[in-house]
Amino acid sequence: MAGIIESSSAHQNFSRYDIRVIIKFSVILGKDASCVHKDLVTVLGENVPSIQTVRKWVKAVSEGPDDMEDEPRPGRLVTACGDANISKVLVSLSDDRRTTCEEIYTETSMSRTSVFRVLTNKLKKKKFSKWVPHLLTDEQKESRVIFSRNFLRRFQTEQNDFLGRIITGDETYVYSWDPETKRQSAEWRDFDEPRPEKVRSKQGALKVIHMIFFDMNGVNLDKCSYVTAFKDWLQRIEKCANNAGCYVE
Repeated sequence: MAGIIESSSAHQNFSRYDIRVIIKFSVILGKDASCVHKDLVTVLGENVPSIQTVRKWVKAVSEGPDDMEDEPRPGRLVTACGDANISKVLVSLSDDRRTTCEEIYTETSMSRTSVFRVLTNKLKKKKFSKWVPHLLTDEQKESRVIFSRNFLRRFQTEQNDFLGRIITGDETYVYSWDPETKRQSAEWRDFDEPRPEKVRSKQGALKVIHMIFFDMNGVNLDKCSYVTAFKDWLQRIEKCANNAGCYVE
């Protein structure tokens, strides 16, 4: 039964059931809700139910069944994360691992909250995405390993003198728009699964190139050197275009 109500005058405990029995007895004696409430105030003091509650119970006793117990409440069925819904979500993920909670909700008629709970609590899924500069072939990966080992050997011998002679650079295009963000390309993965790799797409009609060259002390090219290097770079691009795309030094 729900909460116990203590009597401040008689020092007795009255449950909801006890109060309803008193109300039923008072109704049988012909008392109305106001009289019943006054009697309860005399016995229970400040812990008396409100007059609105007493009126509701008086009406229920007068019109309803004799049972004083609360009717069982159906409650919320614990099926949100049941096997059937888990199977629905797994089917959606097997079709497209980049599907969203909104799309699963539309396909399965499950609630959005249920979809999210199944994915995160039951299936332990997380959505990952990782940008990589290029998807390298096995030969390219092997070459990277060879060069890296050579650099390490030279560093062990020459220390900072070797590092001081290294100049590296990078360039990137900044596009006016990108129709698909990194989050939109993310996929649902198990907790211990690696992140999927995806090449950064070069999309958009308008773009600006950004280039930088630096050594261990920072950016080391002044404006004149940068302009000269950029002209040489454009000449290489022109040669490459004239040679049907073949790489040239």
